[in-house]
Amino acid sequence: SVTPGPESKADHDFRGADWGMTVEEVKKTEPGKPKVDKPDSLTYEGRYKKRVTYFNYKFKDGKLFRAGVVYPEKMDSPDIYMKNYEDLKKDIITAYGKPVLDGEKQINTKAVIDPDKKADAVCKGDLVYAAQWNLPRSMVVLIMQGNGKDCLTSLIYLDWYALQSLAAQDGLGALDIEE
Repeated sequence: SVTPGPESKADHDFRGADWGMTVEEVKKTEPGKPKVDKPDSLTYEGRYKKRVTYFNYKFKDGKLFRAGVVYPEKMDSPDIYMKNYEDLKKDIITAYGKPVLDGEKQINTKAVIDPDKKADAVCKGDLVYAAQWNLPRSMVVLIMQGNGKDCLTSLIYLDWYALQSLAAQDGLGALDIEE
């Protein structure tokens, strides 16, 4: 079944799930069996605009605090990854409005990045693109990053309350944003 890009339904935090749900409660919100079923993580396979997606749920102390969509499909060129990122961002803007943060960050400070080859730089791991939306109960982050040859786009939903709690405990370093 086709699912919208922004995964928060009107009365839920992510798809049919809400922050603080247990693994068993989240399983009841998803059709079918999870592809990965661990005590602190569930992953389901899905589709968005004819592309394979993975819906991932993360639990801390048995409660849902983070969820997201990974778009793992390999593309023929970095420019296609960039176009898909921009298309997805438009879908999210349609749902949530203008992002509070939207930009790029050079990760490899030694790299010389050609302005016409930014997509190549992302796939090489020299540059990251990201946008953030602040919803009443969630922070939503769209990120495109590379691993040396391919790009990976992820849409991450984080529970504001859990995020503040984690930050108070041990800083934001505890958040494993990269999948």
